[in-house]
Amino acid sequence: MSFLDNLFNSLPALPTEKISQMLDTDLYWQIIENSLQDADTLEEQQENLFQELSNLTAEDIIGFRLRTEFFMFQSYSNELWCAGSIMNDGCDEDGFQNFRLWLISQGKEIFSDAMIDADNLAKYFEDGFNDDDLYEFENFSTISNDAFLKIFKNDIHDFIDYENFNYFEEDYNEIELNWDEDNITTLQAICPRLFTTFIENASEYDEEDDDDEEDQSDEFDIE
Repeated sequence: MSFLDNLFNSLPALPTEKISQMLDTDLYWQIIENSLQDADTLEEQQENLFQELSNLTAEDIIGFRLRTEFFMFQSYSNELWCAGSIMNDGCDEDGFQNFRLWLISQGKEIFSDAMIDADNLAKYFEDGFNDDDLYEFENFSTISNDAFLKIFKNDIHDFIDYENFNYFEEDYNEIELNWDEDNITTLQAICPRLFTTFIENASEYDEEDDDDEEDQSDEFDIE
């Protein structure tokens, strides 16, 4: 038996046909929950999630990817786009995609609550803006691809049944935005609590900082 035969036989089994089946919802959210444990940053969560996925079968990693696509499809809404715009101080189409990836990565409770009402996110992020990063997680979309490639030495796309899975970006329903980033009252109308936390409170904080700077400058005036 050749070296290549030994290598091939030692690899975990690949699917014998293309997959359109999503991962079980409870298992999906458990994997997300596990990835959040002891993760203080998105980078640490990414590492944890990669390890979680590396323990799955090929079918389940593909199923994880498809379940993510389904939740991305579900969350493509006018209201959530407004929430993303408020929380990230602006949100174009790519930014909205990364916002929804981040939202999914936060787990079942936050995602489900936001799906009921995007403004519910206000109760989870009362401090407003992050110190360092936006509420985005672009790399979340590629973790399953990377894990599949490392474990199975194949491209995950070759095993996805695109003909029978209808929740990819090209399948999104067109939405008409009824808010405008340049008209903040329209943002407030859709997500009033988020507006208070991320816009009104942030504006008050900035004004206080300006006042402090003016007070300090007065102390050092030379007459």
